[in-house]
Amino acid sequence: MPIPDKRKGSRELSASILDTARSLFAEHGVDAVSMHQIAKAAGVGQGTLYRRYAQKGDLCLCLMEEEFHRLRESILVRLEALAGEPPCVRLAALATLVVEHLIADSRIVEAMHTAIYNGRNTFKEIEQFYESPPYRFLYETIQALLDEARIKGQTIEAVDPAVSAHLLISLFSPQSLLHLHEKLEVDPEEIVRRIVCTAIRPLFRAE
Repeated sequence: MPIPDKRKGSRELSASILDTARSLFAEHGVDAVSMHQIAKAAGVGQGTLYRRYAQKGDLCLCLMEEEFHRLRESILVRLEALAGEPPCVRLAALATLVVEHLIADSRIVEAMHTAIYNGRNTFKEIEQFYESPPYRFLYETIQALLDEARIKGQTIEAVDPAVSAHLLISLFSPQSLLHLHEKLEVDPEEIVRRIVCTAIRPLFRAE
């Protein structure tokens, strides 16, 4: 008789809990959903839930990591498909994917971020954000594209890839994108167009 793979069972249980939490958060909002509700909807005991996620912030962090992995994969696939295009074109494609992803999930991403940090923005927590895998991936990818363009003589002289990468990422704030999309009624395509026209193309020499 084969021995049950306990690790597989544990992974499947964690995946089920995360799927349940994601659905509840999308329907009711992160703040309105309790750990008790998540456990009940997932069909697990509260002890089982708390052994995996000590607080809602831990659960939200896992969900955000999953979202990041999906976005990362989309970006890598898109950049590979555009490998023969100039860095400016690839950078615009990256911006498109990031904006579309964040706007689609901006409200839940913002709420989960709040749950993780419990409304606190200390210097230590801010520094941790800049060292987080999502930020490092975007920073290193954008910097690499700008470095490539600079080596090829495609950027203006004032461009510093390291600094410009940080500045471009600052445009992808979920709160700002949510405000533009919902309050000012700017659609994602127009947001991307404005970012490309005002923040990306000016970094490159006119062809």
